[in-house]
Amino acid sequence: MSTIMSDVIAGRIALLDPLARGASGSLWRAVDRRYGAVCAAKVMRQRDGAEVLRFVREQAVGSAQGLGRHPHLLPPYTWVAEDDTVVLVMPLVHGGTLADALAEHGALSPSLVAQLLRQLLDALATMHAAQWVHRDVKPANLLLDATGEEAPHLLLADFGIALHESDVRLTETGFAHGTPGFMAPEVLAGAGTSTAQDVWAAAACALEALAPPRPRERPDPAQLPARLHDILAASPDPASRPLEALLQEMLRPDPAARPTAAQARDLIPPPSAPTAQWSRAADGSLFVVADRLEAAEAGPEVPLDGPGSLAGLAPGLHERLTALSASAGSPAAAPPTALSTAQPPAAPPQPAPSAAGSPDGGPSDGGPSADGAHTTKRLVHDPTRRNPAAQATAPAPRRGRATWAGVLLLVLSALCLAGAAALLWAALS
Repeated sequence: MSTIMSDVIAGRIALLDPLARGASGSLWRAVDRRYGAVCAAKVMRQRDGAEVLRFVREQAVGSAQGLGRHPHLLPPYTWVAEDDTVVLVMPLVHGGTLADALAEHGALSPSLVAQLLRQLLDALATMHAAQWVHRDVKPANLLLDATGEEAPHLLLADFGIALHESDVRLTETGFAHGTPGFMAPEVLAGAGTSTAQDVWAAAACALEALAPPRPRERPDPAQLPARLHDILAASPDPASRPLEALLQEMLRPDPAARPTAAQARDLIPPPSAPTAQWSRAADGSLFVVADRLEAAEAGPEVPLDGPGSLAGLAPGLHERLTALSASAGSPAAAPPTALSTAQPPAAPPQPAPSAAGSPDGGPSDGGPSADGAHTTKRLVHDPTRRNPAAQATAPAPRRGRATWAGVLLLVLSALCLAGAAALLWAALS
């Protein structure tokens, strides 16, 4: 019933176990065989133009100079492809998302929200300086490192609909991209993309952290300023007044009247008090970001700032995993031939920070299955998983025979889509 070394994509990324599924693909714990380190692998199928475009955008953000080494950004550090399967590779984050934290802790204190907002704005300021607009800032895309009782560490992820200012507009006129509840008023009205929409979304995230709404409850964007005032009016937290003033500016209906991400960030001072005094939920309890994923047993994990410091470490990790798998009764298959592998951006050697990922899954013990076949013990054991039955049914991605034609078709599809859209844009202009 367990999944162990279930697939190796492009001869480099060995999938271990599924962590989550989404509209654009599935997220796996994996091993990057180039560095002998555990990572997160986002597996996508390139079946249509929209998925090709999503992949192109994510890998473009990952290759943008400096973004991969920002402490609060988590773009892919490389990618591999085989036939119609593309894998974006990034560090594994163990603390879950801000959405998970709000479900567990409820509302957060204004002081804590201010510091999380400061980290998010720092990430957005760097993206905006590089001429990128995220367009889908929401709590589910804000990951938290598993820092325990230490100061929380937020990372902005998921760049599938990010747009560069130099991009040809490939979306339909008047079509809103984003997530309901976190789309600025001008986006809902069909206006063009701008960095101001990310600033509005960041304020909406802060408001949600201050007072998480009921399930399926989404206030009208025009109501958010009044709701913000009601939430913070009676708060004794010293950060309440300056935080409300800043968020009111960030929520202005006119995008030109909002501060930039850098301006808003600079209005939030870093904490001067010990973490235990400000990192608290609204009910006064200490805000703890627990490790939701058990660390891999056989080697290091890719650090949050990329794999640069792992060069030369644990080169035999994949071989050790294969040997352990074989000794448990599951012979390892020979890896397929690599078709296309992007070179990871160079990064100066640094000590690896504490590894980080998102919650999921369930343990699996060895022994005979119902049909008499022997199942192996999971090398990466996840006792904190919440839905083992659902995870067990998630199969590894299936692919046909590896050929260069698959990757060539992928690139040509993206170029054709971009060319057609450019011609359409020119005709409409």
